[in-house]
Amino acid sequence: MLLYITLKSIKRNLGLFNLEIKDLVIGAIFIMIFTFLFLLGYYTTGIVVISIGAMCLIPIDYSKCNRMYGLFFLFVKYLFKCKNYYLIKD
Repeated sequence: MLLYITLKSIKRNLGLFNLEIKDLVIGAIFIMIFTFLFLLGYYTTGIVVISIGAMCLIPIDYSKCNRMYGLFFLFVKYLFKCKNYYLIKD
């Protein structure tokens, strides 16, 4: 009989909704963009930017990504990677 000892993730989280430092940096970037747009008078665009920023921080359990922005990065990487298509005639 084998006994496995598992450890919790070594990532540093801040305890509140399992936020990590990377999550705070991404959130701060969206807040700065929102503030800049709001000061320029682009209110609707600012609201859209802060909504996208809030949506990016939604926690999910899919693949190896624990936030929505991870899925966005995977999707963009898939879109722009080199794809080779082969036509095979029988």
